[in-house]
Amino acid sequence: MGALKRLIGPTWRFRAHHLGRLRWLTKYRLMRTYGAEAGWRQRLAFVLLDPEIESFSYELDDEVQAISALAAAVGRPAEELLAYAAEVREDPELGRRLWRHLRWRFDLKRRPQLGHRLAWYVLVRAFKPKLVVETGIYLGFGSLALLRALDRNAEEGDPGELMSFDIVPAAGAVVREALRHRWRRYIGTTKDTLPAALEGRQVDMLFQDTPHTEENQRFEFGLALSHSGERLLLMDCSGGYAPTLRSLCAERGGAYREVAMRSRGHIHPGAPLTFAMFDNRPRAPSGDVG
Repeated sequence: MGALKRLIGPTWRFRAHHLGRLRWLTKYRLMRTYGAEAGWRQRLAFVLLDPEIESFSYELDDEVQAISALAAAVGRPAEELLAYAAEVREDPELGRRLWRHLRWRFDLKRRPQLGHRLAWYVLVRAFKPKLVVETGIYLGFGSLALLRALDRNAEEGDPGELMSFDIVPAAGAVVREALRHRWRRYIGTTKDTLPAALEGRQVDMLFQDTPHTEENQRFEFGLALSHSGERLLLMDCSGGYAPTLRSLCAERGGAYREVAMRSRGHIHPGAPLTFAMFDNRPRAPSGDVG
């Protein structure tokens, strides 16, 4: 299977996902693999009708608990982060306008949910980054969540921008043109495009979702660390499957965090939110002990 994927290339693999609704055997195997506690109706609907075979969208099982745990992990008041999460339910660009944009798409859900990407939105709202980097766009639901958070920040006087990288030209199709004014999209491998894009820039957040190999993660995380501002948040979108970020924290003095993001009524159980925080602010000198 791996040899076949390499043979057809990333663009054709991306196009093959458009037939997800018809890939019943693939979805049945996924359902058996994940073994989530979804009811039989959810299981049957997934196999027969769901267009998603990866990068799943779902509701969080307990949003209040998940966001409160995130607040504790980053040292912010739970009430603040819960207020940011509540914005998503009232945002037309993440609701009715998005649903209208997708209504004729055979390859996408009519009303997708953000799932763990809700936490991405909340983190951007909380930390007001000037530059967010996203490696791996796919359909663009993560990009959309990040862009809407940046728009909200700008309305409050804290503008920022998003740089996203993917090897597939069609990546990010769910983001309407009207929402792309804070978005710089780069097509090509990160090894070819990321160093030049970050030249002279300071990175505040990086969401890593290209291949989660040791070599690739060290390259992308390492570049972000070399261009770090006073504070840097690195998100490992493998859900902790890859050990690279833990190792970097041990080597570079970062604080590694893991927060559960469980799904509700979905065959995918959800994945932990795994990230690291690096504080590069100068430390005040400690007084001498007499």
